[in-house]
Order: sequence, then C-alpha cells, then structure tokens
Amino acid sequence: MYKILTQVNDKLIYEMIELDKLVFQGEDIGSFEKCKEWLSVNADIYTVLLYNNRVIGYINFIPIDDDIYKLFKMRRIADFQITKNDILRFEKGKTFNCLFTSIVIHPEFQTGFPLIKLWLGFIKHIKKFQIHINNVIMDCVTDIGKRCAKNYLKAKKIRKSKHGEIYEGRIIDLV
Repeated sequence: MYKILTQVNDKLIYEMIELDKLVFQGEDIGSFEKCKEWLSVNADIYTVLLYNNRVIGYINFIPIDDDIYKLFKMRRIADFQITKNDILRFEKGKTFNCLFTSIVIHPEFQTGFPLIKLWLGFIKHIKKFQIHINNVIMDCVTDIGKRCAKNYLKAKKIRKSKHGEIYEGRIIDLV
C-alpha cells in the first residue's frame, strides 16, 4: 500500500539516505547531519512515498535565498553546500525561488505509477502553503531527474554541472 508523508523523523531520514545510495554516487548522497540542519529551518521540505511502510521515493524541495539561487544557477555552489542560512520558510502569499535537491524513486519502482503518486503528493503538499513559486532549479544527475525536469517543469537545460546538468523551469501544476 502506498502512502505519502510530509513530515520526516530520523528513521525516515536514514531510509532516504539508504535510497540515495541506490541511485546516487559520492557527494550526491545525502547526509543525516545536512538533512537535520535543513529541517531545523523548514520542516516542510520533504515529500516521502512509502510502500508497505518502506521509503521508496522522496522529493526534497527547498525555498532558497535569491542570491543562493543565482550562485546555483551559475554553478558556483552545489546543492549539498547549501546551509541553513540559505533556506527560507514557506510563508503564505510569498513568492519563492526554489531548488529540488532530490527526486528519488527506488529502482524497483521506477515505472509510472509511483513517480506520479509521489509527484501528486508533492503538489498537494506545496499547494496547502498558498505560496507562489517563481522559478525552480535542479541539478539532474539521473535520468529520472531529467525526465521530471522536462515533463513536470518544462525546464530547460542551462548548463552542465559536475555530475549532471542544471535545469531551470516552473512547476506547471502550480502555475
């Protein structure tokens, strides 16, 4: 049975990191300390997909300071270098530039339904804040990330990154 969660605890963070190890390499694998640091500023940055109470996917979506957004776009900072000082809280009626640091689905579940379920859960989660998303940027290091960037954001590749490609777009489902 599938279930969407939008609040995470330590157990879920560890499961998300284990999932990272299946799909990412090196510095693209999340760290427990970094996740906790980011959550200390904004507890609403994760949407998690469970199947039979096991994490099979998640999205990390962070509203970031405009200066950090520009640095990321110019490839002067990587997502894992973002600190709690760069992260904003979702506030009703405000406009944000945001960063997807992760869109992850377990390799055994990478057919259409789980990704769609995760995406729709993410959209529902973000809509409840009644915020405006200006632009979204992401460093795509997997095929699934590139597919999400193109299909869900209608994003354009703006440059290569150390391990992938940086895309920028808008969340079509929120426009």
